[in-house]
Amino acid sequence: MELCDIKPLDVRRCLNTAVLYSYSRKRKVYYFLKQVMNEAVVNGIIQSEPVSVVKPPKKETKSVLIYECEQLKMLFDTDAPSKWLFLLELFTGLRRGEVLALRWENVDLQRKTLLVCQTIVNSADGLKLVNTTKSRKDRVVTLNDAAVEILENVKKHFSPDGGFLFQNKNGSFLSFKSYLRMFNNLFNAQHKKYPSLIRLTPHKLRHTFATNLGRSGADVETIRAILGHSSISTTQIYMHSTIEQQRKATDSLDFGVKLT
Repeated sequence: MELCDIKPLDVRRCLNTAVLYSYSRKRKVYYFLKQVMNEAVVNGIIQSEPVSVVKPPKKETKSVLIYECEQLKMLFDTDAPSKWLFLLELFTGLRRGEVLALRWENVDLQRKTLLVCQTIVNSADGLKLVNTTKSRKDRVVTLNDAAVEILENVKKHFSPDGGFLFQNKNGSFLSFKSYLRMFNNLFNAQHKKYPSLIRLTPHKLRHTFATNLGRSGADVETIRAILGHSSISTTQIYMHSTIEQQRKATDSLDFGVKLT
């Protein structure tokens, strides 16, 4: 279409073609169209732009999918060494790139802490290690006894001589492809044993960690700090409560009012 012929209805039709995209992708489409039309106005190609008449895409609130306890028992009921990688994710809430970038120098088993100061990212030249995190801030994650035991098994099965916790034959970090292959192999083997095991992505282990922190009573700021979110609004999606938690909260209310 000629730019001068585009009407708000055409903009809506264009946005409807992005209906299956993520929320962020939909907004990128919207604001890209708006930018193009604004440039057309600035350059005298059209007199007014039609995009502003159309409302930008609304963010859809979706429930956070997590692994419940029974599913976790089925997933990790195995002697496969790969389970220790994903158990570490579950018990620390680290992102995939942060887990794969961990070195033993970042681990303090005596103080029971992890220093998260690096991550692995995709770049134009392939995977690379960067000396920062997604939020651009280092953070310290505390370890409970189970996490310490998991790390001891990681040392036993993956990297007894130091360096990266999870490394390939050359002593470098594992690739995202290797990571996904390990998870697929783990899931497929366990699904044969337990057909009711539901397939979720390994990133849901981080969601499971965060949700259970909220269920255990951790406040949103504490959860934000542990997860390394730059915005507290990102953390709040994990703060949904169960009916049982709501009942427990309301049952404790006592205003001292006589009802009889």
